[in-house]
Amino acid sequence: MENQKEEPSKKKQEQTNMMMPKLAQIADRFGNVILFGNAGDFWQVPFPIGADNDYRTQVRRARDMEIRTDDVLICSYPKSGLHWQQEIINMLMKKTSKITDGETSLGFLDMMPIEHFSKLPSPRLLVTHVPYRYVPKQAFEKKIKIIYLDRNPKDVFVSFYNHMHKNIPPFDYAGSFEQFFYLNIEVGYMYGDLFDYRMEWQRGIESHPDGSVFTSIYEEMILDPIGGVKSLNRYVDTGCSDELCEEIASACSFDNMKQHKEKTVQPEFQAMFQDKKIPFYRKGGVGDWKNWFTDTMNEDYDKEYKKRMSEYKTVYKYTLDQMSSE
Repeated sequence: MENQKEEPSKKKQEQTNMMMPKLAQIADRFGNVILFGNAGDFWQVPFPIGADNDYRTQVRRARDMEIRTDDVLICSYPKSGLHWQQEIINMLMKKTSKITDGETSLGFLDMMPIEHFSKLPSPRLLVTHVPYRYVPKQAFEKKIKIIYLDRNPKDVFVSFYNHMHKNIPPFDYAGSFEQFFYLNIEVGYMYGDLFDYRMEWQRGIESHPDGSVFTSIYEEMILDPIGGVKSLNRYVDTGCSDELCEEIASACSFDNMKQHKEKTVQPEFQAMFQDKKIPFYRKGGVGDWKNWFTDTMNEDYDKEYKKRMSEYKTVYKYTLDQMSSE
């Protein structure tokens, strides 16, 4: 019986491997082996983009892809609220408060051959984690709606670790959170060093003073989800009523999204995680890093942040207490 239970997961893994380009491999200073797609100047999550493809070509073709004037593009470092805000914007574009079943993954530039996107009907909702330099060039040239997501890095590290630690190979990170933390601030991880990623985006946004990029900050969305949805509605110009915006904010609450995902997730997707529980909606909120950081780690983070992010303009809120006191 046990072998029968394991067989679907094994079969899914074999199918995934057949769609996988050759992966690169490195060990961190703690001895943890990391498999990744070599995108040239950053590590790419090893999505199964087709065995006849390679990750350098994938990101460059995405950068040069044809963009339509009514496209909407969401950009974020992993674990910055992408799945949550992607669902919100999808609802706004469709003028509905009904949660979709997997539709929002169709526009993920990082994990599908570029030819796929030309077949999607307009208006397309496209999403990506790539650094600013690989965002589709025509997105800026055609001045489409671009939403950039920002979230405090301490919670990002915790969320990213829990996501990758629960993956099955080749996506997993086997080490402890402390090891993952030092790997991130000393070397960087998937999609590059988080601090570099943030600074590059800030410089990129400043190079477009026409205001074509809307920055959505995770903690502000948590503090005022209705106001956040209304702001996105105005920016994307979806024309939804205030009443519908309120319904969307309610439908996209953390508990609703988590329950819906747990009920509708496909078994083959569940099989990609060790405990069969997808970690996209783990805890939500602000400040979980306090349960994971040691005092030394926190001091090292603050020291590194002060040294490298002194010119960063977003002032992060790291706790709910900090948010409620303003």
